Amino acid sequence: GSQITTVEGLGANGELDPVQQGFIEMHGLQCGFCTSGMMLSARWLLDHNPNPSEKEIREAISGQICRCTGYENIVRSIKWAAARSQNSGIQQEVEA
Repeated sequence: GSQITTVEGLGANGELDPVQQGFIEMHGLQCGFCTSGMMLSARWLLDHNPNPSEKEIREAISGQICRCTGYENIVRSIKWAAARSQNSGIQQEVEA
């Protein structure tokens, strides 16, 4: 058996996952077409690398296509989530 997680399964106990909250806070949401894939890629990245560089973030989401944002707000969203993730324990500065 394998385990499958959808974007609806990211949060727990009625709380949003830091990735979901980051996309809200840093305006990483646009039309919504790529959002689920971006969030799941971001969660996978942060689970494996709690403090990724911008290059590592861009590499992790490179399989997702977004025509709305130019990726800047998505990268900021993931940086925001990394800074607040329970896994990282590190507070980072994120450009608004």
